[in-house]
Amino acid sequence: MGWMRTLLLVVHIVAAAAWFGHKLTVPRQIRTSIDAGPDQAGTMVVQMRGTARLGIGAALLTVATGVALLALAGWTATTVLGLGIMAALAAVAVGAVFARPAWRGLEAAVVDDDLATAGAFGRRFSRLLHVENLLWTAALWAMVAG
Repeated sequence: MGWMRTLLLVVHIVAAAAWFGHKLTVPRQIRTSIDAGPDQAGTMVVQMRGTARLGIGAALLTVATGVALLALAGWTATTVLGLGIMAALAAVAVGAVFARPAWRGLEAAVVDDDLATAGAFGRRFSRLLHVENLLWTAALWAMVAG
């Protein structure tokens, strides 16, 4: 059982790093691509689709391995660890409920060559990524402290 916990922990940490790390350059990439014009903005949208798949997969894998680790521990969690789990789930919710529609708006505006609207959606999307990152950081703190 010790090897299972170690494997889950390694996958959990790698997935969490990918979940956080993949978003670090996205706001700048959106801003510079939109500023560069329609062709560059269109290329950015195509590239971001792969980035989104990575982020969603990493987030789900992080949560799944976290639940598996908790199950291996007998479903015992400290208050701090419980707060970390809630922060991670809140980050997923922010992405699904708020960031995804902002991304869809940005994508539609780029397709329509409406870069002013794309810029507005891009700023909203970037702010939501920052909220997700703050929640992710709170979850990390709780996982380490708990």
